[in-house]
Amino acid sequence: MMWMLKESTFLNKKNISFLVFFLCCALGAFFCLKLNHAEVEAKTAHTTQITNNYASSIEKTIRHSLSSVNTLAVMVHQSNGSISNYSELAKYMLPMYEGAYALSIAPDGVMRQIEPELQNKKVKNHDLFEGKDKAKEIQNIKEGELLFLGPFKLIQGPQGAVGMLPVFFKKEDGTQYFWGYTLVSLQLPNAFADVKLNRLVKDGYAYELSGINPFTQQKEIIDASKAPVLDTAISAPVKLYGADWTLKVSSLNTSVSLSMLIFEFLSVLTLAGLVVWLTYSILTMSEQREQLKKIAMYDPLTDLPNRRLLNIQLDNFIKMHNDEDHQIVVCYLDLDGFKAINDACGHDAGDQLLTIVSKRLVNTIKENDFISRIGGDEFVIVLNQLDSIEQAENILKRIVKIVNEPISIGGKFVDISVSLGAAIYKKDGEEPEHLLRVADQAMYQAKKMGKNRYYFAQDNG
Repeated sequence: MMWMLKESTFLNKKNISFLVFFLCCALGAFFCLKLNHAEVEAKTAHTTQITNNYASSIEKTIRHSLSSVNTLAVMVHQSNGSISNYSELAKYMLPMYEGAYALSIAPDGVMRQIEPELQNKKVKNHDLFEGKDKAKEIQNIKEGELLFLGPFKLIQGPQGAVGMLPVFFKKEDGTQYFWGYTLVSLQLPNAFADVKLNRLVKDGYAYELSGINPFTQQKEIIDASKAPVLDTAISAPVKLYGADWTLKVSSLNTSVSLSMLIFEFLSVLTLAGLVVWLTYSILTMSEQREQLKKIAMYDPLTDLPNRRLLNIQLDNFIKMHNDEDHQIVVCYLDLDGFKAINDACGHDAGDQLLTIVSKRLVNTIKENDFISRIGGDEFVIVLNQLDSIEQAENILKRIVKIVNEPISIGGKFVDISVSLGAAIYKKDGEEPEHLLRVADQAMYQAKKMGKNRYYFAQDNG
């Protein structure tokens, strides 16, 4: 009996020791996998932000080029449908829209005038309604509805896209009739060369920009890195008047090192205590979660909140607004001349400029206000709990003044200014997205008025 008791005690200790050993190994392996999974999630979040930023830049660049058809439409109206000096005007306009390959007008749907003419002889006098029921097609055309087609192979040869804006005239009896189209042709991927997608490769990413050919309904590659994107690539739509474009980006280094896994597992055994290891793991995972939160909610360059956090905070401001004696003003800011400085001085200088301007803006607003960088050289400031609109005007004046002060970058002084658009809660809208859109439109009005100023929405003063 004594022997059996000793044997039983021995077996019990052996089982406990094995159980402790098994728990250490199992928990160590579990937390190591969790940590590496968190690291992958952090990389994914960062890749998502980069993809969205580049997709937004492509969209903004293409939209700017497409806006040339509106300018052409104005010229058509001013000249009653016959622009005698079209070639001179088009040559003057083309440098203003760097992504434009050719500008043309098509009275009655026939491309009569095109610039530059030499490399576009093949499309001159091309009938846009060729092979179609012209009368039926015209019936379905809506005034002011820009049609964007691409990617597809242009008649001129290269891959490209076309923006077409229908122009309508009024008869003496007031009825409208279709005059024709103003068009801009884009050569891809040259149309968005300023976005510099190839910079992604230097940063360790593969990319692919593709679109659906509107005529064949087949996928076409517009631009891509030599290294193919992975199946786990992050996708972001490029929204261009209904065209189906997609940007995919994937990291070239997504694997988890086996040697790191072994090291982490051995570290668990070496720590000589499950409690110590658990504490270390929890703290590390908490840090990873904070990193994910920061990546998801903050701009990595300026450490300012990004668009996602802006939407959340603005919605909270509005929900908590129950005092009629106080105002909320949403301000949309865009730096004047930033692109020229960025192109002339380089990307690093542009980043340094944005950082300096961000700090100036933070020091200008009140403690209970909110500032966000939403992309590129665009910022949004929410002025909260204002006693009066005059108080908002004083703040906007200070912002214009402080941004206008000279900035030294690399021993050289650069001049920068800011255009601001402001929307007042309730007066100009009650929904966050609507207020942001109204403020954005007011900002463009400030630019039209000469830049370096602020403009309140619907303010005719």
